[in-house]
Amino acid sequence: MSINRLQAPDYTANFSFPAIAPEQHLLANQVPLFVINAGSQALCKIEMVFNAGNYYETNALVANATNALMREGTSNKTAGEIAEILDYYGAFLETAVYKDKASVILYSLNKHLHKTLPVMLDLIQHAIFPEKELTLYKTNQKQKFLVNQQKVDFVARNHFNAMLFKDTPYDQFIEADNYDNLSQAQLQAFFKDRYSGNGMYVVIAGNISSDVLNQVKEATLALNLKTELAAKPYQNNFLGRQELLIEKKDAMQSAIRIGRRLFNKNHPDYFGMQILNTILGGYFGSRLMSNIREDKGYTYGIGSGVASLLHDGFFYISTEVGVDVTAATLTEIYKEIEILQQNKVAEDELNLVKNYLLGTFLRSVDGPFAMSDKFTSIKDYGLTNEFYKAYVNYIKQAKAEDLTLLAQKYLNKKDLSELVVGKI
Repeated sequence: MSINRLQAPDYTANFSFPAIAPEQHLLANQVPLFVINAGSQALCKIEMVFNAGNYYETNALVANATNALMREGTSNKTAGEIAEILDYYGAFLETAVYKDKASVILYSLNKHLHKTLPVMLDLIQHAIFPEKELTLYKTNQKQKFLVNQQKVDFVARNHFNAMLFKDTPYDQFIEADNYDNLSQAQLQAFFKDRYSGNGMYVVIAGNISSDVLNQVKEATLALNLKTELAAKPYQNNFLGRQELLIEKKDAMQSAIRIGRRLFNKNHPDYFGMQILNTILGGYFGSRLMSNIREDKGYTYGIGSGVASLLHDGFFYISTEVGVDVTAATLTEIYKEIEILQQNKVAEDELNLVKNYLLGTFLRSVDGPFAMSDKFTSIKDYGLTNEFYKAYVNYIKQAKAEDLTLLAQKYLNKKDLSELVVGKI
């Protein structure tokens, strides 16, 4: 049987929703523990999540440096000893920092968890941030920053964030001197304040036997937690349209960023904006890609997105184009937005995007580790598994006229900030 690859598959509303709601335990030290027992192989993922993202830092880069350097030694073990133990038992430990949260994550075979989990616990309790490692980190990161400053897309990303979130905790504009100003005392203070508060929680996923669960409970109970620090106040003061040109006379390409402050996953229009964004620039077959890459040949890639933050959110369009077509690209971007505001999306296009989004969602919950990622992405918003059920149902029932109204409401040019790094 031959397949016509020029014809999209028929849209179907049939959808088997995966069960990703975790089992919850509240430990004696008030740490919530969430268990996703869905694996067939005898291994697990343990993630400890803290209120230690960039939102909470008072000095630039402290959250990133603290999270990155936790693995560089504790009062009990050197970085080399930590790596040797994890390698010997086939485990992997990573740290991650985001706008609002930070994580320490351990992947381990169940049979070796009694050897690998204490290493994770040691980092969270006894990281010391050696001066030598901090100096090396500062030197390397500053050098990367200076190199990246020659790239228009890097400069655009740095400035665009500051444009949208001016005078808020999300305004994290980075300068070279910020690396020089990092100190061991800053990292130790941030670590003490943010990796020991009772605002943390633990998520374990995989083939979770009673022995694994008991080991994680015992380890988590060993944490000496203090009262969570008061949350930073936040005011969502939407600034309206701003325009900024950062000229680079020798640039061969211009980086373009267009977007606005929006809302997060708790907003009733979040689902609709996900569909609208996908049509505009959220996948390879989007309108921006079809026009600006396929038809005009102005760029190798262009995309748009809707990002959710704990206290805010934003919409963005991003691309890099030749300097000779910068103005023409801007014209075409706004033209595609206007078409969405003035004309209903055709039924066949809407059904294609619905199929794409449902398929993407199914892939994103394939396996226990992916399920745990899906859970942590909604937990801090106070949302439950019902959020994903509602999302799937919204996609199935979405109507073209609703998307037109959303485009008219949220994508007005007067509300969209525009940044160009390069030339117009």
